[in-house]
Amino acid sequence: MFYPSLRCFIMQILSKPRRQTAFVLLLGLLAGSGVWLLKISTPFGLGLIDDAISYVAAARALLAGQGFTRIWLASGLEPITHWPPLFPATIAVVSRISDIDPYRGARVVNILVFGANTALLGWLGWKMTRSYWAGIFLSLLFLSNNTLLRLHAYALSEPLYLFISLLAFLTFARYFENAPDEQIGRVREGKWLILAGILTGLSYLARYAALSLFATFIVVIFILRPTWRKRFSSLALFLAGALPVMMAWMLRNKLVGGSATNRAMEWHPVTTENVYRGIYTVMHFLIPNETWWLNSRRVVYRFESILFWIAFAILIWVLWAGLRCFFKPKKYSIPEVLSFSTGIYIFGYMGSLLFSLNFFDAATPLNDRILSPIYVALMILLVALGVWIWRTKYFRSIIILTAVFILGVSSFAQFDAYNELKETPSGFASWRWRESTVMQAIRELPDDTPIYTNQQPAVYFWTNRPPWTLPKNEEESLLLRDEILAGKAVLAIFPQGWSDNTERQIQILTSGLEIIEKSNLGTLYGVPR
Repeated sequence: MFYPSLRCFIMQILSKPRRQTAFVLLLGLLAGSGVWLLKISTPFGLGLIDDAISYVAAARALLAGQGFTRIWLASGLEPITHWPPLFPATIAVVSRISDIDPYRGARVVNILVFGANTALLGWLGWKMTRSYWAGIFLSLLFLSNNTLLRLHAYALSEPLYLFISLLAFLTFARYFENAPDEQIGRVREGKWLILAGILTGLSYLARYAALSLFATFIVVIFILRPTWRKRFSSLALFLAGALPVMMAWMLRNKLVGGSATNRAMEWHPVTTENVYRGIYTVMHFLIPNETWWLNSRRVVYRFESILFWIAFAILIWVLWAGLRCFFKPKKYSIPEVLSFSTGIYIFGYMGSLLFSLNFFDAATPLNDRILSPIYVALMILLVALGVWIWRTKYFRSIIILTAVFILGVSSFAQFDAYNELKETPSGFASWRWRESTVMQAIRELPDDTPIYTNQQPAVYFWTNRPPWTLPKNEEESLLLRDEILAGKAVLAIFPQGWSDNTERQIQILTSGLEIIEKSNLGTLYGVPR
């Protein structure tokens, strides 16, 4: 009598409603763990680079009623078109509600977004595979990844972009899941597609790279809809949600700045150095323990081949699943939408990135910040592949051992990242910049003293004084040097990020100038008072 009763009790616990409730509660716990982890990892604030300070400064401008402008430059309130507005606007809203500085507001936003992304990926994993275990594993995979923790520990727009794009993927898939085939394209059944369009438009306001997400959804609509009528009607719904948001911002930029994104088209091919930097960056993401490969060129060369075959396998799968659905929609059912869309997104994102590097912004480095959407997409496809292999009932023990190994290695790397981050913020937010004697000397200058520097965002952030940019040619450099010698201005030089051209220009500027203050970070030139 005992064993049948126990079996009945277990089956009641594991019934579908209870399993789903337990899954949702566990996702909430993982989201809370993400919030807690990023909070304890950044006790002194988020890391800062030039763009991060620009976002924080733009949020301060919005709070001060100065609009979306470059308040960190002394040249005037120039409207910003180079960066989209959603992240600074979100920081400003949080700062206004909490009555805190936007720098602290950015930390609040990223802490919440890290937790939300953890939960969203778990939900996406379940929707994609209908496996609660797969959802939990995908959530843990994201939570334990040191690269993505470090990304969220910077005051950058990428975490918010990931959050909105994940919501867009989920609503896009919900449209195909909800609407009966004969009704797809009708407005009353297309609310999810309209919402996916709105979210895509919002993701564009977080990062201009969302154009790849926009293109991905259009391609998927044309592949998965069985007739041209349904393709165009579905496309109309998606565009009705996306275009108003995107076009409104493009029009604003055109009116105030003369360009939709402040980027001019010019051919400048991607450098080999940048390509190899991208390969090393992806390698570090996939194999976080550098001691396994750092000193072995053979491993690096083999890794290039591995990346090629991974991309080739994804491409073959996308083409095989997509083309047969496009040409024979009555014979073949549509592939699983989330994994299929993610596969296409990888190539759409990389294609748009290479196009941008070759024609618009050659200075963009292939670092973790830029490649983070690819990382998340690879995680999603890895889980989809694992579940597919599991359901073939072969190699199940290998799948379990692989999952445990991946989480184990990721957790060790995550612990190292936590120990590094909790000591001091990264970049310009580190204690070396905070306690710089050069920054202190700048703060003590008279309010009417013009400050020229090669690190405008950092000087603005730590002194709250908008500086001037350096001259662009030798003639202007000589004029500025005369002005400094006359005691009318000062020059703050920080060697970080120098190029050969910058070094030559600074040699001209500093020739014959006196040093007011010097530290391990930089030097302040001028006439001592």
